[in-house]
Amino acid sequence: MTHYEVIVIGVGCMGSAACASLARRGVRVLGLEQHTIPTDLGSSGHQSRIFRLAYYEHPDYVPLLKQAYSGWQQLQIEADMPVFAETGGLYIGQAGGEFVEHSQASAIRHGLQYERLDKHEIESRYPVLELPDDFVGLYEQPAGMIFPERAIQAQADLARRHGAHLLEGVRVHSWEQTPSQCHVETDSGRFTSDRLVICSGGWTPELCPGIPLSVSRQILGWMQTPEPDLVSMEHFTTWAIELEDQSLLYGFPLCDGLDGPAGFKMARHLPGASCDPRTLVREAQPGDEDEFLSYARRFLPRAVGPVTDMKVCLYTNTPDKHFIIDRHPRHDRVFLATGFSGHGFKFQPIIGEILADLAVHGSTDQPIGFLGLDRFERS
Repeated sequence: MTHYEVIVIGVGCMGSAACASLARRGVRVLGLEQHTIPTDLGSSGHQSRIFRLAYYEHPDYVPLLKQAYSGWQQLQIEADMPVFAETGGLYIGQAGGEFVEHSQASAIRHGLQYERLDKHEIESRYPVLELPDDFVGLYEQPAGMIFPERAIQAQADLARRHGAHLLEGVRVHSWEQTPSQCHVETDSGRFTSDRLVICSGGWTPELCPGIPLSVSRQILGWMQTPEPDLVSMEHFTTWAIELEDQSLLYGFPLCDGLDGPAGFKMARHLPGASCDPRTLVREAQPGDEDEFLSYARRFLPRAVGPVTDMKVCLYTNTPDKHFIIDRHPRHDRVFLATGFSGHGFKFQPIIGEILADLAVHGSTDQPIGFLGLDRFERS
């Protein structure tokens, strides 16, 4: 039976970064991944994720995002391949609505540069958009798109380069903590460690019963656009539009050379139907395109063409849609990073460092108090 200083369960977005950060510090670390590294069976695949700084969800995320932004630049240098493209970001909604107004409030509070645009300024700059008269937008230049498979592969490569042991195709059946160590039972045998980090995404409810989490099925779509130049990297930006139900329609400029589906990608940001990741229907079903297509026709009619592909991924949601990064409430050697609720990937570099802090020191100087489990006890 092999013993490690730290075992990381789940080597996806956050687990791969945790393994890399721990290995850089000289920690003897084992990463256990039930699928491949990377995989498209969790929450962290399918070509692209948005990076933004002016964060409407909560202003306390912004200090972490500033460090994440630097982390993405550093990862590109270390990996020697593109994992992030700065395209700018445009956030649109009704004047007075939560999305634009809270994004602007975060920008002001944290000294971020931004432009406030009215409907006519938006449409003049981005003629693919057709907006109601009372819509406004906030534009920030440092936003962009992350290439998630490349980012996970880069972190895993760095982890291995610094001595981490990463195992793929190994399913964790159970874990337990004794007074002196942690035991992890897998289909490849038992492993032990001084401390345990659990970053298992949609499988966390199974491994950590009692943590307030739910898992939902999410739809992503690609379409063949009739005017590709309008949504190209040269002429468009990452974007999101707040809808009447406070969900977001969001998407990316057309980017050539990526693995996977071709076309103009978009999706809705809202919790989808509840699901079990082990029995999830991963094939697109009739009507799945309704999640985004009717709204695309409304706001980007010149971009709409035949839907060429749809993919299914997972959200792991908390009741308040904020992350959980904390010590396990009943096991002092175990740390959790979960409940990223569809908006966590952009934080990958800094969360890897935070998890390394927690696993090595038991605490971190990073401002994550608002992401603790005790908030659910107070509510």
